[in-house]
Amino acid sequence: MRQIHLFLFALACLCILSFPSAAQYTISGHVVDSTDGRGLLGAKISLITSKDSILKQTVAQQDGAFAFLQVPTSDYTLLFSYIGYRAQRKRIQVVDKNQTVRVGLNLDLTMLDSVSITVGPPPVVIKGDTTEFDARAYSTEAYADADALVAQIPGVEIDADGKVTAQGEDVQKIIVDGKEFFSSDPAVALKTLPADVIDKIQLIDEKSEQSKLTGFDDGNRHKIINIVTKPEKRHGYFGRLSGATGNDSRYNTGGYLNAFNGDRRISTNILSNNINQGNAASNELVGASGGRGGYRGGDDGGSGIGPNHRIALNYNNTWWKDVQFNADYHFNTSDKNTIRSANREILIGNNANQFNQSAQQTGRDNQSHAASLRIEYKKDSTQRLTVNPRINVNRGKTTNSNNTITLGAQQELINTSNRTNNGHNNAFTIGGSIDYGIRLSNRGRSISAHIERNYNRNRNEAFALSYNLFYEGESLDRSDTVNNRNNSYSNSSSWNTRITYTEPLDSNTRIMANASVRNNNSYSDRKMYDFLEETGQYSELNRQLSNEFRNDYRFYGAGLSYQFSRETVLFDLGIDYQQARTANDRVFPEEVSARYQFINYLPNANFTYRFSRDRRIRFNYNTSTNAPNVLQLQDVINNQNPLRITGGNPDLRQEFRHAFSINYNSVKRETGANFSVNLNGDFTKNRIVNSTFIAEADTFIVDGVLLGKGAQFSRPVNVNGYYSLRANISFGRPIETLKININSNTTLHQNRDVGLLNGAVSHTQTRGIYQRVGINSNISRKIIFSLSYSGNYSMVRNNNNSSLSYNSYNQTLRNDLTYIFWKGVRIASSLNYRYNTGMAAGYDQSFLLWNASIGKKLFKREEAEITFTAFDLLNSNTQVNRNITERYIEDAQTNILQRYFLLSFTYNLRNFGGHMFGGRGGRESGRSMRRGW
Repeated sequence: MRQIHLFLFALACLCILSFPSAAQYTISGHVVDSTDGRGLLGAKISLITSKDSILKQTVAQQDGAFAFLQVPTSDYTLLFSYIGYRAQRKRIQVVDKNQTVRVGLNLDLTMLDSVSITVGPPPVVIKGDTTEFDARAYSTEAYADADALVAQIPGVEIDADGKVTAQGEDVQKIIVDGKEFFSSDPAVALKTLPADVIDKIQLIDEKSEQSKLTGFDDGNRHKIINIVTKPEKRHGYFGRLSGATGNDSRYNTGGYLNAFNGDRRISTNILSNNINQGNAASNELVGASGGRGGYRGGDDGGSGIGPNHRIALNYNNTWWKDVQFNADYHFNTSDKNTIRSANREILIGNNANQFNQSAQQTGRDNQSHAASLRIEYKKDSTQRLTVNPRINVNRGKTTNSNNTITLGAQQELINTSNRTNNGHNNAFTIGGSIDYGIRLSNRGRSISAHIERNYNRNRNEAFALSYNLFYEGESLDRSDTVNNRNNSYSNSSSWNTRITYTEPLDSNTRIMANASVRNNNSYSDRKMYDFLEETGQYSELNRQLSNEFRNDYRFYGAGLSYQFSRETVLFDLGIDYQQARTANDRVFPEEVSARYQFINYLPNANFTYRFSRDRRIRFNYNTSTNAPNVLQLQDVINNQNPLRITGGNPDLRQEFRHAFSINYNSVKRETGANFSVNLNGDFTKNRIVNSTFIAEADTFIVDGVLLGKGAQFSRPVNVNGYYSLRANISFGRPIETLKININSNTTLHQNRDVGLLNGAVSHTQTRGIYQRVGINSNISRKIIFSLSYSGNYSMVRNNNNSSLSYNSYNQTLRNDLTYIFWKGVRIASSLNYRYNTGMAAGYDQSFLLWNASIGKKLFKREEAEITFTAFDLLNSNTQVNRNITERYIEDAQTNILQRYFLLSFTYNLRNFGGHMFGGRGGRESGRSMRRGW
């Protein structure tokens, strides 16, 4: 009996052990890109049972390989998904053997209207129009700003003024975790976020709001950067405070602070100094760890000297999971004194050019407030509502003194002017837009609407006093004095409505119909008062130089577009009809009315082809019209500068613009190396330009208004023949063995400016090439350096002076080095050598700008630093530039800060944890909080 029991027990064990091996199998295979067969590393694969429950999940490994082990016999569905691709299901039956599958996923060109912030394992990931870089692949100095990390991304460059370019295109805004973040100023955004909170950096070709709502690509794309923060850094507060004082009463103080609590985020950036730091350019917080070099000591191109103060605030939150709220506020004030000397060659023709030499001093006291809100509501994928109100208030005061001499071709004296101008200006703008879109079916049927309303008002009071001498030969011919006050008031009110409907024809094609109405009402009242010696006041109204003018523009439009989309190809073709009616009414001094009507057909086309996930080409062609503004239309004479009198033209027509662009982009996923080519063209019919008349002798423009010999009278007119062509080639790649990134940027351009000079058409051809090569290296967090060269060669030809040529060559060689050693001692050096040739005599100035600093990091965590900084050690800083138009070539030099010294203290604040302010953030956060407060 015992033997029978043992036999039955052994048989049962054998059955139990043998069952899984006989009835469980393996499902393996590869997930690849359908176009080029490359494996999709990180793709998600789900094994779903017949009851729609997930049995197992895995992620594709190298070459897209995956495997499910010990799968019981049954019927299953495999679900394959990857960001930027269409999900795909595949049914599979497991019966009596292992199963092998190979699935190719297709690109989803409709998924590009949102920003993904999911974490992917590889250092470089391509997601449709988004290229994502893993921040862990790059190292920065401790407590560095975000720009120090972003500048290391292949294909990204940040210049000394904080301007960001990526893959050959200007970056329009910075967003953080897909949310607005100081979006109007990328430089401020990169200076308000530290590098150590960044997880991913995404370069995105963002579509327009209209394209996002309708799914039709209108070709209006902007390069933006989305910074994805580390999940553990989204709860806490962090920032930097810095203060510096120096010789000649120089000072620089400011800082930033971020308070993050998940979706609720408050950020502020404050700056106050008198070293010309009015924007968020590099090194603006003197002595701050990780600041980028290259600071020139000037704002707005380095011209002028004076104090600047700025406050920037940003608030983000998510309400009820569906509503994104963003508020942004900027305050700026500056008081700058600019000293400028210029040599202008006026292109008259027949080699009889005039030469204008001027020296002026200008004081500008400006103050501005700008606030905006963005409220976005998304109900899953079917509805989207965006509300974007904004307001701007500006106030300015200007004082200017100017001495001008005009010489003829033989250097004979023509006229001189000694002029003083003072003015006050107040401007107010309020407006906003509402965008709403709803999908009526899963097949692509949708309706969207755009409504925009804007109002602006401007008040200006300007005083002019000038003493003018006019010569005949070597003798004084006559003198003239202008002493008047100009009171001007203008306002405009506009609204724009557009409704769009899309209808799918089949799975690959759709049509879109749109209708729009737009209206703009403008009013300008300008009164000129002459000074009376008898009363000592500006009390006599000059009717000849006064004017009251109204303009009304009304546009009606309708259009139809066709779209074809299939896997790697997207094609749009459309045409819009536009009817514009304008009414010009002069109310004072005499009533004059005119009515015009314009009818235009505006074609557009877009084509996108993806060779693979990594390579694509895009073509865009569009047409548009541009109406003249009320100041261009108002037929009033302004003689506050008697040597350059201006007037308006009520007979101006609309500009009609043709624009095209071709963009090719390739990114190598294994290394992040990228190559891009951008071609852009702009051809404008009826372009609005200035027609200039230069008097050979005293000439009356209108009754009572005399244009002196050698003086100019300009008014806007329509001309044809303008075009602009630009080609850019950008290349960037990391070299791992040397731990460097190399970027190259080449730009070729040709412009043809057209104007009228003394009734004759004037053409100015400008051709040029710009080349920049830069190397960034982070050998370690202790040694950081960069080296770059840029050269700009331009050639100018004018049809009135075919025998003359104007060639100039500007070169810049720059080197930045930071070295940290021995208990936190930090030394930094920035060398900037500039070489200019081809400019007017006295303006070909070459110089070497050298900034250097030495500092010591303080405290156990090195969160503080004391630094001594020397700016322009060689006392050689100079600011020269060239300005080219169809009428003249001008070389100018302005004052700029030179050598000074600062002693600064900087403190970096970090506190991260599960809760904000008093939350249990862990030992590290607690220590930082106690020391920080």
